[in-house]
Amino acid sequence: MKELSAIILLPSFALSSALALGQGASGPSLVQATLTEPGGTPFHLQAVITERADPNENIDIEMSWVAPDKWRRVIRSQGFSQTLIVNGDKVFEQDSDDYFPLGIQVLATAMVDPKPILDAVRPGDRVLTKANGASDESGRTCFDAARRMCGVGRYGLMESLGAPGRSMDFMDYQKFKGKRAARLLVLHIDPGDSLQARVTTLGEFKSDETPFLISEPTPKEKQIRSVIVPESELLDLALQPAEVIWPQVLEDNRTTGETSYYVSLDRSGQVREILPLSVEVERADDSARRQIMKWRFKPVIRDGVPVQAEAVLNFHFDTRAYGPRSPLTDAEVRKLATNTIDPEFPPGTPTGATCNIRIAVDSDGRVIEEIAVDGTPRLGTVCMRAIGKWRFSPILENGQPRPYRAEIAFRVP
Repeated sequence: MKELSAIILLPSFALSSALALGQGASGPSLVQATLTEPGGTPFHLQAVITERADPNENIDIEMSWVAPDKWRRVIRSQGFSQTLIVNGDKVFEQDSDDYFPLGIQVLATAMVDPKPILDAVRPGDRVLTKANGASDESGRTCFDAARRMCGVGRYGLMESLGAPGRSMDFMDYQKFKGKRAARLLVLHIDPGDSLQARVTTLGEFKSDETPFLISEPTPKEKQIRSVIVPESELLDLALQPAEVIWPQVLEDNRTTGETSYYVSLDRSGQVREILPLSVEVERADDSARRQIMKWRFKPVIRDGVPVQAEAVLNFHFDTRAYGPRSPLTDAEVRKLATNTIDPEFPPGTPTGATCNIRIAVDSDGRVIEEIAVDGTPRLGTVCMRAIGKWRFSPILENGQPRPYRAEIAFRVP
């Protein structure tokens, strides 16, 4: 068993052999307690969220809770701030922006109520919990059914779920009034990036009416709500064909397959966030996401008002479906180049030495991939460095931009 000196992070797009919720399973369970259930102990909570890619920006969360219909939460950050007060049938909500970022929303809820995370788990999603024997109190977590690939985290028991948009690790469990609550939660948002919520304070709240006073309730149409919708419902609201023009990646043995993304829309129907769920061809990922970010939808309506919406979008990709079937020649692609820079060949390079670079250009005219295919081996890096500064126009087919592949030849003068 491998001993891990750092936190074990388990993104949903990795570890395909990990334990998963079976088709006939009734649903997973967590040690993480629901602190907000009726009759629960009133509590005061403070937490700090940081992003792995930008650890210098903190998101502060403070919550005082007495009952399901009496609580207050304040979120403070550079990008989004919110004050939300619920008191009986009255709600006060003040938001700094019209979009509640998905990661903050998920973590702010999961710290006190894991039910939305559990409800989002589908058959086949990763489930590593104490209940199914994948994790134990020692901190040992096993990623396969045979319990042969395991690790030990520094915080004792760790539980992990891989639900779409809610790929979450719960760890550093501590007791609170007869329950156990994770003091550290990690939400995986992208390969190599995550949001981490550290609960710094969790104590009993002595009831005081002052934090819950509402002088002027906020109308429902000005409150931000978020719902998860079926893919079919979202696609029916699309204002353009929900079609991705897949770029022509250079790998000939991986040109078709299935991929999926988790998208979050604001109340106007604009795509605001995209999370990868399964990406079979990484080189096509950025291009696909840029295209989806431009899509617009009619607003999703619930109870007569627009709401934020989340959905899984599934795609069958074919990286040879659009554009010319064969790579463009050097002469053809140079006509599409809008900015060209010659390679800086090292002193002493023999006259007549060559290098050929194969490229893939997406429908925006961006080079998404480049490899040296033949010529003088040591010149490949030099030539690719120059190609990285080139700019290209897409090919137009019936007035629509299309991707292509090409081979560019260089020769030392």
